[in-house]
Amino acid sequence: MVKLMKSTFAQIRRRRTPPLAPTLLLIGLVLNCVGMEPASAAPRGHPTANSTAYAEKVSRLVRRQDLAALARLAPPKEVNPPNVRIARWQKQYLKVMLKNTRRTQKTFAKQVALAKKQMAAGKIIPAFGHMLAAYALVPNRRSFKRLGWVKKFTAAAAAKAAAYDRRRRWLESLNLYSELNSMYRVSMRYHDLLQRVERRTSLLATYTPREFYQMQLRLDKRFQRKPVRNPPPATQPTATRPVKNKSPVSITFSKWQNSVRGIHQDMLFEALGEAQRHWVLPVTYNRLLIGGIKMVELFPQTSTLGDAFAGLKNKRAREQFLRTLKKCLAAVETKKPLHSNAMFHTWGAIMRSDRHTVHLPTSVLVRAFTDGALGQLDPFTEMFWPSEVPEFHKMMEGTFGGVGIEIAQQNGFLRVISPLRGTPAYRAGIQAGDMIVTVNGKSILGISINGAVRLIMGKPGTYVTLGIRRDHNPKLLTFRLRRARIMVRSVKGFQRNPRTGKWRFMIDRRRRIGYIRVTQFQEDTAKEMQKVLKRLLRRHVRGLIIDLRFNPGGLLEIALRMCNMFLPGGTILSTKGRTVPRQVWSANSSPLVPPAIPMIVLVNQDSASASEIFSGSMKDLHRALILGHRTFGKGSVQNVMSLGAKANARLKLTMEYYYLPDGESIQRRPHARNWGVQPNVTVPFSPQQLVDLHRLWQHNDILPPRTRVRPVSSVKTRKALPEESFDTQLDTALMLMRLQLMQFRSPTENGVGNAAALMK
Repeated sequence: MVKLMKSTFAQIRRRRTPPLAPTLLLIGLVLNCVGMEPASAAPRGHPTANSTAYAEKVSRLVRRQDLAALARLAPPKEVNPPNVRIARWQKQYLKVMLKNTRRTQKTFAKQVALAKKQMAAGKIIPAFGHMLAAYALVPNRRSFKRLGWVKKFTAAAAAKAAAYDRRRRWLESLNLYSELNSMYRVSMRYHDLLQRVERRTSLLATYTPREFYQMQLRLDKRFQRKPVRNPPPATQPTATRPVKNKSPVSITFSKWQNSVRGIHQDMLFEALGEAQRHWVLPVTYNRLLIGGIKMVELFPQTSTLGDAFAGLKNKRAREQFLRTLKKCLAAVETKKPLHSNAMFHTWGAIMRSDRHTVHLPTSVLVRAFTDGALGQLDPFTEMFWPSEVPEFHKMMEGTFGGVGIEIAQQNGFLRVISPLRGTPAYRAGIQAGDMIVTVNGKSILGISINGAVRLIMGKPGTYVTLGIRRDHNPKLLTFRLRRARIMVRSVKGFQRNPRTGKWRFMIDRRRRIGYIRVTQFQEDTAKEMQKVLKRLLRRHVRGLIIDLRFNPGGLLEIALRMCNMFLPGGTILSTKGRTVPRQVWSANSSPLVPPAIPMIVLVNQDSASASEIFSGSMKDLHRALILGHRTFGKGSVQNVMSLGAKANARLKLTMEYYYLPDGESIQRRPHARNWGVQPNVTVPFSPQQLVDLHRLWQHNDILPPRTRVRPVSSVKTRKALPEESFDTQLDTALMLMRLQLMQFRSPTENGVGNAAALMK
């Protein structure tokens, strides 16, 4: 027989027979030698009862994230291709997860040691920073907060924040209270203190922007460190060195009068009346009036505002005005619900006292009182004053001419949340965390976020220059950007084809596992998604991974259309408010993707709104396994109404909550312990992993531009991409999907059970 085998191999080498013939001959020969017939053999690679049971054991331990038990689990004694593959996956997955666990534990121990060392040296702020870094890594955060040394550090930080507040170092106080609030968000222990200092800094930024800018410069000087560089990837155009300006950068500041132009007291009465009648939950005038009075109290308690309002420089006048406000506050702090006449009476008393004491303009008082009252409700209820309405309409239009950045107001400044991929800002090197200080040389301190956006936006093809301050970098970086019509694709794959630049959506070609990342739910998202799904279905996709991490949401109707692509039936969503009729949306029972194709949806703490609707309905209707971290908890609906005699102001008021198929609300409410979408499988993700993931996505997303748009000034960059697998959430999703598909020959072999098995 050995001679026969040698003869057969010789024929293969000389290629005297068709390629398949000798292979079949060898298989038949080997099977005959061991006493087996080819027809009776199990198909190569198809699961057996033994391998199916092994796959289910591994899958169960992965879903529980029990790495110790997974390491102890030995492969079956029966050696066959499926068992060999599962054992190899098990070994590879364990290697990655255990290495990441060891790295996290090492970082945690290092941060704890640094925190205790800094506290022993009396350096409270650095010590608290290291403690927060450790807090972000610990698995059981409740137990961590109960530790003696953690309580001691927390008390020291709170005392330091209060001391900063008394010494009028409000930015330092704001930073510390923000960090304390992030640790105690559920108990809201520091919420009121944080809100107070936030409101104070907002007033300073609005009415004394020059002084507020100097405060920021003094803060940076106190905590000056080496520049922290978080560069764009090597494929991005290299940024230039900072330009040495021959003369100091000239910064002009907006007049506060522009922010209150067109404001009248009837807007106050209408806004509070609408809130009391239509806010999603019952609210009394007491609560609204308390918020308004506490906001106005900050004027006589903030001497720096005397630079804008001369009446505040008179100590006796300030004290008299403050006594009136305290009397008004005592009158409304009662358990008995007040009626609208109490609002008019309180406002009248404040106005009369103001005329005889500090002489604040009525428009200033109206704006402060209204903002303070609405601030008692939720973060999404807000006023758009007459100066902000034009920009509000631009934002509602959707497509715009701009530079491609997402911004938010923080500590009175505008921070870049993220540059949108493929846009002028992204190509120029603007980074997440950058602070916008000037637009076309004019300071935007004191300008609302909407006013700043209005300055940045403009006709496509025109230019705008942004002055950027980067963390711990004393130089002002200037970027001259050409505005463009911003239309960013929201449906992406796992990487681009290096030749064509097109996205690849099959993350595992051998097992036909598709991967789709949805960055937001915009007008064309459903259409793009449908196109990608049809393409994957033509390629006989067997499993799908939908990545919604960092997806902030978007349009409700788009989320519903996408749900209909996967759900064979059932209620997707319902909304309910105090004065709004209940609405229900159900699946149309004709999904594009067959129910037998299993799905995994990735979410994290920044998946919000529409992404929570999609993932929540997939979970409750048992269509997909949800994996990652609990979502953000933004499940509210805002309605916009016109206010004022000329209808030149807008109130955006929360009037409804979203409810998932199981009846649970998504919205994160004060003191709540349950909110958002809780994943079926929770996979920890460290802050460093988040940074690496953002960096990798930026690297994968960018396309080399035809013409390089460089910043006028910037910092040097360096290559900083992870060298190995760090996305343990995606690793876990792939592991579970491969194990699931290992048990079936085709997507339709076991009907719906193929998809539902992942949910067990």
